[in-house]
This record gives sequence, structure tokens and C-alpha cells, in this order.
Amino acid sequence: MPSPATSPDASSFTDAKSPLLPRLLQAGQNRIWYRRELRVYRYSLDHTPPLPLPTIFRRNCLDDLQYYERSSKEQQPPDAYRTMAVERRAQGFHLYTYVEGSRLLHYCWLIERQTRGEDGWVDQVYFPPPDTAVLFDHFTHPLARGRGLYFQAMCRLLHDAREFAGARQAYVTVFGSNGPSRHVIEKVGFQHEGSLFKERRLVWSRRYAVSAGGQFRTAFL
Repeated sequence: MPSPATSPDASSFTDAKSPLLPRLLQAGQNRIWYRRELRVYRYSLDHTPPLPLPTIFRRNCLDDLQYYERSSKEQQPPDAYRTMAVERRAQGFHLYTYVEGSRLLHYCWLIERQTRGEDGWVDQVYFPPPDTAVLFDHFTHPLARGRGLYFQAMCRLLHDAREFAGARQAYVTVFGSNGPSRHVIEKVGFQHEGSLFKERRLVWSRRYAVSAGGQFRTAFL
């Protein structure tokens, strides 16, 4: 699975207006002293999701990316993201967008089938069962946060994963430090499947996985 759009340490970045030295010290610490958790969630699609079906999102409209702007340091520059979007579409990934006026307020992606999900931030791989769809790379513009767009987008993608892709389950991942996104994911009804961890203390590091109770197949990158 493609890596998440944001860094797992994004929530620990100090404000850009804070003094330079503390920000440099924090950035250094994020590289040599950390504990990262990538949480893997599963949603069963055996039945039609008992969720709303929002109609505000456009599917596979690459033209909407003309309104893409880099409003967060974790995002790619516009030209780089548009190039990547074309490559993703060529691979069969589906883009969902919501534009209001001349501003792209939310975008996200759906993969119809995925049997291997890897992440470079924790240097591990997890293996979803067959007929799994994957939701990834959700981003809400800062000016539109608090409007429920992330929740609505996930509802729409889950409906499409079942109706159009015929998936039997959907997976999504989120970093443990991202409390707001975790809250939405669990509100939608996703169940925690397991977590991938990477810890570092100066020159010492380790990687490991923990199941939430059932089978959770993983491997190191």
C-alpha cells in the first residue's frame, strides 16, 4: 500500500513561529528518539454498509487537481502530486475529490484490490486477505476541517468498494498519534486489526507487530 500522505510525527512539530533552536531540537529528536505505531483497521463488506452515501465527491476527475494547493508541509508540491495522480490512475487506483468554488477541500484514493500493504515509516508490511479494498491518502484542506468531510469520504468509498469493486472488506491505516483521524475511522465502524511498531533510541532500534486479537500477518521490509 502506498505510504500515508503525512509523517507520523506531524502532530509533534512545533509552530512555525516558535524559535528556530527548539524546532531543530524537536526535528532531531523525531529522527533518533521515537516510537511510531501504524494502526491497521478492517471494515467488513459482507453487507451494504449502514452508512450515509454522500454524493458531493467526484470520482476520477483529475481536472479537479488543478485546484490542489500545498497547504501543509507534509503534502507534495502541486506538480509532483498531479504527476503521481496520473501514475496512480494508470495503475487502476480511483481518485475522489470535492471542490468548492476554486478550492480543493478534500481528496482521497481507493484501491480495489490489495494483498500487500507496506509502510516505510515503520519499515514493515502487512498482508490483507483476498478481495480487500484499501482507502488511503485522505486530506482535508485546513479551511474545511470540522465539516465532516473525512467521515463523508470514507462512507462514500466503503459503498463504492462493495458496489463497484466487489470487495469483501476494506482496510485503512493511521498513525497512533493521529487522534482525530483515529476517532473518525472508529466512528465509521472500522475494527482495529493490529499495529506495526518501530522504536528508536539513539543507535538502538527495533520493529515489531501486535495483533488486536485475530490473525495478523506481517513482515519486515
